[in-house]
Formats: sequence, structure tokens, C-alpha cells
Amino acid sequence: MEQGSTPQYEPMAEIGEGAYGTVYKARDSLSGKFVALKNVRVQRNEDGLPPSTVREVALLKRLEHFDHPNVVRLFDVCATVRADRETKVTLVFEHVDQDLKTYLEKAPLPGLPAETIKDLMNQLLNGLAFLHSHSVVHRDLKPENILVTSRGQVKLADFGLARIYSCQMALTPVVVTLWYRAPEVLLQATYATPVDMWSTGCIFAEMFRRSLQETFGSEHYLLHQLTSF
Repeated sequence: MEQGSTPQYEPMAEIGEGAYGTVYKARDSLSGKFVALKNVRVQRNEDGLPPSTVREVALLKRLEHFDHPNVVRLFDVCATVRADRETKVTLVFEHVDQDLKTYLEKAPLPGLPAETIKDLMNQLLNGLAFLHSHSVVHRDLKPENILVTSRGQVKLADFGLARIYSCQMALTPVVVTLWYRAPEVLLQATYATPVDMWSTGCIFAEMFRRSLQETFGSEHYLLHQLTSF
């Protein structure tokens, strides 16, 4: 994509907004297919791109040639220099119909059948095993960052907090969304790939309970329970 313009992708609707950018559903004018655009705006007097954006692009580029069925694909990276001393960086991903949070909310009572949960968890663990086998810690697994296609295919997404892990590396203690934090993160201890497994366990419980907060209570209660042993 030529720098300074993104005419190939026509935004159609906003589908999400997070700390690091807004996500839009768009149409690729060349292929006619839908894609997801994640826009990140950077003031030109800032020292480069946000680390989260750099990490996300680098990690997905590193994993791209494996084309794993349970990891979202990054198609393109575009940069547009704007007149207001701002650069807009657009990450172009494959478009997936919904995230796991929406999928769970749409499920009729009493909830997902056990066989469906088993299938979703199998795909989630396959994607996670692939990441961990390449020394990648996701660090922000939650239903909003797990995509589910109309055919029930699971894809891990949003790698803004992910890191390449090594035994010698110190990782920041403030990661993972509140309800999915592992004990070692809550206690600000050293951690590694098992934090993703804890988050996955929380998601597994949520698939059955439909509300993780009701299942586990507040962070303060959980931290009290952990430190009382």
C-alpha cells in the first residue's frame, strides 16, 4: 500500500474501540472482500510508533508464514501522513464476524452445549499452543480478543500486549484484563506462558457461567484469597 493514502480499503462501520486504536469493518476494493482496519494515530513529534503497535506488527509478521488457522491474519500495514502533525497507521486484518464475548451473549439460555464448548476450547488451546511453541506470550486473553467466525472457527487476536518470551527477560506486572489475571500477575511475581493458561481457564469457566465476575468475585476478594494461604 502506498504511503499517504488508503483508497484500497473503504471503511463501512466501527466494530470496536480499545486503548490502542479503533477497529472498523471495511471492504477491500481490489478483492471485494471484507477486512478489519485497526487505526492507530501517532503525533509526529512522538518518538516513533506506540510499542504496542510495533509489537503487534512484528509478532504477526513473524508468525505469518505459518498461516495458523487459529491466529488472526495480518494482510497489510498502511501509513497516512495527515496535515495536523499526525500520522495514521492502519493495520489491515482478516475480518471475522464476531468476538467470543458477542458469541456468548447471543447463545440462548441455558448457554452453550458442552460439545460446542469443547470444540471452542480445543481450537483456543491449539492456537495458544502454537504461540507458546514460538515463545510468544499473549498476555491479554479475554473473550473480546478471541474471534469466532460464522462457521465456529476460533482465531486469537489483538497482540498489542504480546511479547517474545525468554527465560532471562523481565516482564511488566501490569498486563491482562482484570478478570483474567493469573495469581502471579496479581501478586506482581515473575511469570511466563502459564499466565495465558490461567486466562484460558477463566474463559472456560465463563463459557459455562456466562458471567465471570459472578463466578470469581472482585479482584480484591481474589487477591485476599490468594494471600491468605
